[in-house]
Amino acid sequence: MLNPWGLFLCQLAINTSYHVIKASLCLGGSDIFATVSENRPVGEFIANLSIVGDPTGVNSIRLCLTGENANWFYLEGRTIRLNSSILRVLDRERQGSVLMAALTCYEDDIIQSEYRVMVEILNENDNKPRFLEKTIQPRYISELTAVNSVVFTVKAIDADGDTITYIIDSASPDASYFRIDLPNSGKVILDKPLDYETKTKLQLVIYAVETNTKEWYNTSASLIVNVEDGDDHYPQFLPCTPISQDHNHTVVCTNPIYVVNITEKDQDMLLNFSPGPIHAEDGDRSLDTPLLYSILSGADKNRFQIDNQTAEITMTKRVENRHMTPIFRLRIMASQLNDPKKYSVATALVRVLAENRFPPLFNRTTYKGFIIESSSPATLVSTYGNEVLFIQAIDQDFVDGVNPKMHYSLQPTRATTGLYHITEEGVIIAKTDRLRSFDRLILEVVAMDEESGEVAKASVDIELLQRSQPIPWTPFRDMDVRIAGGIMGGMLLLLVTTLFLLIRWAKRRRRRQRQTPSGRGAVALGKHLKVVNSGRPMIPLVEEVSYQNEGFSIDYEASGGSGSLFGRHGVYTRKQSLIPPPPRCHSSHPDCGSGTVTGDMLPILAAPEPLVKDLTAALISNSRKGDNTISTGAVTKDEKERNKQRDMEKEEERNKQRDMEKEEERNKQRDMEKEEERDKQRDMEKEEERKKQRDMEKEEERNKQRDMEKEEERDKQRDMEKEEEREWEKQWERAVGTKEKRNSEGERTDKSRDVLGASSETADVSEASEDQTNTEKPQSHRMKTHHIREPKDGHKSSSEE
Repeated sequence: MLNPWGLFLCQLAINTSYHVIKASLCLGGSDIFATVSENRPVGEFIANLSIVGDPTGVNSIRLCLTGENANWFYLEGRTIRLNSSILRVLDRERQGSVLMAALTCYEDDIIQSEYRVMVEILNENDNKPRFLEKTIQPRYISELTAVNSVVFTVKAIDADGDTITYIIDSASPDASYFRIDLPNSGKVILDKPLDYETKTKLQLVIYAVETNTKEWYNTSASLIVNVEDGDDHYPQFLPCTPISQDHNHTVVCTNPIYVVNITEKDQDMLLNFSPGPIHAEDGDRSLDTPLLYSILSGADKNRFQIDNQTAEITMTKRVENRHMTPIFRLRIMASQLNDPKKYSVATALVRVLAENRFPPLFNRTTYKGFIIESSSPATLVSTYGNEVLFIQAIDQDFVDGVNPKMHYSLQPTRATTGLYHITEEGVIIAKTDRLRSFDRLILEVVAMDEESGEVAKASVDIELLQRSQPIPWTPFRDMDVRIAGGIMGGMLLLLVTTLFLLIRWAKRRRRRQRQTPSGRGAVALGKHLKVVNSGRPMIPLVEEVSYQNEGFSIDYEASGGSGSLFGRHGVYTRKQSLIPPPPRCHSSHPDCGSGTVTGDMLPILAAPEPLVKDLTAALISNSRKGDNTISTGAVTKDEKERNKQRDMEKEEERNKQRDMEKEEERNKQRDMEKEEERDKQRDMEKEEERKKQRDMEKEEERNKQRDMEKEEERDKQRDMEKEEEREWEKQWERAVGTKEKRNSEGERTDKSRDVLGASSETADVSEASEDQTNTEKPQSHRMKTHHIREPKDGHKSSSEE
């Protein structure tokens, strides 16, 4: 029998062995090291467990995952799997490269063992390169930046860490301006010069490409490069005259030539040049640097002065003689204020001309032209009579009216552009092959004086005729017969109407003359209506005989005038004693004081007294019928006569005023014409004086030329004579021996003297007859030859002897 201690030890041994066997279920495991690719789906296998026990059996052990990334795993039996989902994707760029967790094994809730779980996330190329935003912002580069210099740098990143290469898209608009030498650096280099005046903004596209992956993911960025203006251009005078264009489409200009015309009378004046005003601007327009103007040459001792800021040129002194200095050439310089080395020079011409007093004028406002239909490319425009149409403006500043500086041009219109051309002589040329029959156009011709700038305009009415249609000879030749008949009928009707009105006016005037009181009195006295008598008629007129006006008679009697009138109440007559006396005359007049009738008066017929009584009785009887009729009528007629007289006097005053004004206008016109005639006469006299001077100079030149020719003729004549003498002497020596020459020496000497005397006389004769014709000279030459040959004859006679 076992004692208690034995039982206790046995029980302890049994328990210990049980625990050893049970503990071995968590044994046999190890740390787990595994790999998994990112973006793998849920349930992806990670690793198998190597422990002895089975977690799924009875009295099994219990496993537990703990740690920072334990939620990315789950246990399935004896395996560890990936715990991901659609919304929860394993991303190496976010989670990192390693997932770490701890696997703990429990047995009876007692930790038996603990293992590490380390899972490496394998990278996959699931990200594209991406440019850093700050490296692709708009850039500002000066146009003075040197070529082959780094202007900016771009940078792109790839989350997968792939190698990136930078490439400039050659199809971008301004790719030619830049290049990248090191593809992996992202440094952009300027490849050719920039020009602000040509282009102010550049655009290019740069690609960032993965080069170590099979996918070759890439991204692009569009960059804007703004070109800043730099001070690299010289000033330029305006207006710009383009002459060429370089490969960058930059226009190359030349400075204009400024021209102005002045006269000898001009001084202290501001010159207005054409094209004007004189102005220059900085070639770098955005900088607009201030400029300074100066005259380099041609100022003529400060005759011309320039404002150094506005370039206005002032002439301070007048020109003394335009023939001595017809033109002044000024060299004007415009330089930058901040850099005088940058400058430009232009030329200004100041032409001194005669005073321009008359503008150009056309002798008519409208010209008529005709063109016959033809297939010819060019035809001259004709006028009436099939003559060439000449359009010329007259300038009265010239004697013949022709200004050589007159320029003709056609005002351009849509209908005539390219169809007509006018020459400098005023001939219009038309392109006939481009015109159609019955076309009719009106052209405007402009004549401009190139020196004064004055302009005259005229119109040309051009009509295109058919091939068989002739050109009219006169303006009325081509007029319609019906239109001509209508015009003639209208003129005839107007003539008949005018004659009728004249006859009617003459009849009315004759009737008025017969109805006037002076006319009736003159008829009663037997006088002609236009004869004026110096005295009053012996027989009173009707108005003086009786006045049937009671009011007038009462007023007159109340005023105390009853002593000069007689008769009964209401009818009054003037007494014979009140007839005014004859007009006084000056004592020096030949007819004064004589009782005879002068020659300018007709004899006065004295009417018998009963006639006055009869008239008085008739007037009295008429007064009974109506008292106021004759009186009112007489007063009205007198008033009318006075009004007519006043109107006639006013009309005469107006006519006189108009005549005086017209006479003054005519006198002014005559004075102006006389002044013009005097100016023309002076010009003609000056021209004649110049012509005479030229003729005299030419005549002097001709006389000098004749004298020189005569002198040369004389010298040639003398040389010929001397040559003939020498020739004769040589022949003489050859013909005569030395011995005979000695024997006949005296005779030869005498004859030689005779020959020389004859030759000298012949020379004198030739000098005296300088004005003889050329036919006489050969005769004198033959005479000389005859005298020279005489010694030979004499020698022969002596030898024969």
